Amino acid sequence: MEAGTTAAAYLPDDLVVDILTRLPARSLCRFKCVSRRWHRLISDPTHRARLAQTLSGFFFVSHGPTWRFAGLPSSSVTPPGGDGGPPLVDATLSFLPTSCMEREIKILDSCNGLLLLLCSDERPWPPPPPFYVVCNPATREWVALPQPRHTPGQDAYCCDCDGNVITGYAAVGFDPAASSLFYVFQIVQVYYDTQPYLVAVEIYSSETGAWVLSETWWGNGYFGVFTHQMTYFNGSLHLTDDSGAVASVDSKGSWRITQVLRGEVDEEDNHRHGHRGYIGHSQGRLLYLDDVRGEDVLSIYVLEDQDCGEWTLKCRVSKKDLLFEPWKKILRPTYYKAGFHPNGDLIFFYDRTRERLISYDMSRGDWRVVCTLTDFEHAHRAFFPYVPWYSGGLASPNSN
Repeated sequence: MEAGTTAAAYLPDDLVVDILTRLPARSLCRFKCVSRRWHRLISDPTHRARLAQTLSGFFFVSHGPTWRFAGLPSSSVTPPGGDGGPPLVDATLSFLPTSCMEREIKILDSCNGLLLLLCSDERPWPPPPPFYVVCNPATREWVALPQPRHTPGQDAYCCDCDGNVITGYAAVGFDPAASSLFYVFQIVQVYYDTQPYLVAVEIYSSETGAWVLSETWWGNGYFGVFTHQMTYFNGSLHLTDDSGAVASVDSKGSWRITQVLRGEVDEEDNHRHGHRGYIGHSQGRLLYLDDVRGEDVLSIYVLEDQDCGEWTLKCRVSKKDLLFEPWKKILRPTYYKAGFHPNGDLIFFYDRTRERLISYDMSRGDWRVVCTLTDFEHAHRAFFPYVPWYSGGLASPNSN
């Protein structure tokens, strides 16, 4: 007899779907195995807008076209019971208007189904200012944002800041479980003594349609050189530096510092440098991967309670076990951190030497090859995890 032939088997489809909409993505993946009927209801495209989604793949920087999409092909890289597969979305973003498609488009960030793009054009002189676009590939909606105070994507001298201002990095913040609003954070860095330092963020709110400048304030904390890694989680944007600290700024512009690596100091200035930290989140917790140059071990820390700000060690991963060439023998790393799985205990890496995307199971300590990627392009932020969001909500006078 087929599984699921209990009282629940006699419930009408509409009621079953209504129950399923109240479940997290991880449970939905497991419940596909309950019965053929439940698998059909969960997989039905007409129900996607109501059901929670999980990781479908990665947008990544590539040769030729500025980006490509790599879908997760099998259950080997999804939580138990999941079937992976590419999302039913337009990954080429062909729905964008001509004003975007005729320009150079860069993907800057991805968050819960929304992509943040930078559109620029160097052909006319003087060139028009670049502008940001937020879009949803699953619903083909898009919104062009007004200009912030500092021009997006610039590296130019600013009299007000008395130095070269860099605005090459930005992030989008969106949590559909909490609100239909989205935010965009433009990172403002200024060169001092040949090093760029994070001095402010400009924050756009879809509720007000305006930008607000928030200058950095560390209080008694310390934040070194921004390492271009960041993630939006629990209402704040979290950014890493080269000393093992994490700066967090919420949508109102309030700042906070947490030290991941307490007690590890450098004799010269009381802080260790050389960290290439990667930050993300999974299963409702913030995660930090510490990657120190010259060391053969990756350390992964978890922030169980954001209020207390105490990071604890989750696990250590040997680079040799992942078959990565040791950092100390080469000029640049042969691997990239691609992202954490939002609903499972997996972290993804790109092995540049062997041109493959792999997943590492932190609970079981083993890894698997996800797919081969032959046209990857080196970049500070190269991979953008994508969780489709099938509900609308980006309606605007200039969107389709």
